[in-house]
Formats: sequence, C-alpha cells, structure tokens
Amino acid sequence: MPELPEVETIRRGLEKKIVGLTIQKIQVLNPKTFIGNEKKAEEAKVEGVWRRAKMLGVDLTNVILSETKDLDSSPLAQNDSKVTLLFHLKMTGQLIFVEESVKGEGERIIGGHPTPDMKGDLPNKSTRVIFEFSNGSKLYFNDQRKFGWVKLISEACDQKVFDNEKLKIDNLLGKLGPEPLEKDFNWEILKSNLLHHKSQPIKVALMDQSVVSGIGNIYSSEALFDARIDPRRKVSTLSDNDFKKLVEGIQKSLKVSIEKGGSTRAHFVDVDGKKGYFLDYANVYGKEGKKCNGCPGLVKKIQQAGRGTYFCSTCQK
Repeated sequence: MPELPEVETIRRGLEKKIVGLTIQKIQVLNPKTFIGNEKKAEEAKVEGVWRRAKMLGVDLTNVILSETKDLDSSPLAQNDSKVTLLFHLKMTGQLIFVEESVKGEGERIIGGHPTPDMKGDLPNKSTRVIFEFSNGSKLYFNDQRKFGWVKLISEACDQKVFDNEKLKIDNLLGKLGPEPLEKDFNWEILKSNLLHHKSQPIKVALMDQSVVSGIGNIYSSEALFDARIDPRRKVSTLSDNDFKKLVEGIQKSLKVSIEKGGSTRAHFVDVDGKKGYFLDYANVYGKEGKKCNGCPGLVKKIQQAGRGTYFCSTCQK
C-alpha cells in the first residue's frame, strides 16, 4: 500500500496539473468503486488537492449548485456547491493523469501499485473511474483488486448515502494519528500515542495509523534504523531519548523519500517511465543480506505481524 511519501508525491503532481480545471465528465465503470452521485461533481472546478495520511482529497466548487442551501458543519464541504472527492488507493490502486497534447499524448503522471500496463493504452481492464477535464486531459482511477475507492462527499448526493459516508469518513479521520511532518508533531506526542501499545514491538506499534499517520512497512523500518532502535523492542522499553531520535528518524526518512519521488517504483513523470528512486537510497528496506550503511554487518529480515522487517542487529540495539 502506498505510504505518506507516495501519496504526497501524487498530490504534488496532480496539484500542478488539475487545480483550476473543470471536471466535464465522470465515467464510472465499476459502481462499487465510486460512492456518491458522480453527476454532482461534473461541471465542478478543482479548487485544491490535499492529503491526509494515505488518503487524497480533491476539493471542488460546482458553479451550477452555487445557490443551493448550506450543509451542516461538515469539515469536508460547507454547501452543496462545495464537494470533495476522496481517493484511497488501498493495495492495488493507481491514479494515472494523462495530459492532452496537440502532438499526441502529453505528460503522464502515475502513482500507486506498479503494473506492466501503467504506460499502455487507457482505459484498460483495471480502469474503474475516468475523470475528463476541460482542457482534454484525463485522470484514470485503476484498481486490479477493487479494494480502492472514490467517495464524493456532498449532501447533494442521496441523503442516506451522504449520512452513512460522512459518518464513515469522520470516524476514519478521527481515528488517525498526527501528521508526522506537521510543525506541532514532537516526541512527547509520539510517546503518548505509542504507550497505548506498550507491550507491542515498536515496529508493529509504529505502523498503527492511530499512533502516527501515513507510516507503513517501508518507513517504519527506515525510521527505526535512523534512530538505531531494534524493531523487536517493546514500546515500554524505550527511553525519552529513544522517542526523540525516533521522531527525527521518521521525519528524515519521509522527507528524503518525498525528495526522491517516493518508493513505489511506479511514479512516472512522463511516458519514458521515470520512477521514484527512494528505494535506491534506503538504508535497510529491501536490503536483506547486503552490507549495512552504518557498520560492516549485514542487513537482516524477519517477519513481524505478517510483514517483512529489515534491520541491522549491530546498529540497532
């Protein structure tokens, strides 16, 4: 599943391309993927693109509905003319933006689960939703296993659907931990959240989205290496200094990954297939049996909670 840097990389790419454009048409090829009335997002202008943990949000203003009544105090929409499209890629989701060009296909931005057909003809057999924009460009939501979703949050949708989905989204957002790159994120907050899981190994607890948002298997391994903490240690054994180093490790690994374009090997900035390179710079993730960057030892791999954990037993005490 894409983690914070991958979704942030997609957000930054889309923000440059679609803000200010109008969605002219939405084709829903798989009804289970799109929740809400897609017609309420057509003829709507893209006002902004944001990220919360591993979710992507696209804020829209529908000029046709601009005179309609106010909603309740939803954090995602203030009236029927202001709606939000929420995207969650889950395990196999992809967002593929294809820019129209007078000379043929223009720049292609791809993020998500890598597949051989990502650079091929679109739509393909995995395409679930197609967004067509006013300048001729298109955004494809592809998903092989159909776990991902797009949700339109607006009371202009069916009221029952809106109430149910708003409750789900509010609950989901409410359970998320702090954003690790925000200014007010610090070691005291991390310590307090982690101590709710004091008997768990630190690596397992760190992937809990209620502890801190957006961190999964890759960046928990990398952060623990940077902090020189053994992933098998119980949370209860960590000192205040360990928590301080862990915050530094989390922020460093995320910032480097965003700088390198993510780690999915699938964020292509053009049709030549340029990729995210973070895994080439990773210290331990995917490096089993290779020399550690911090000592002469070798990187090891173990299983924790059904996921592969990479670490150096010499550096990480």
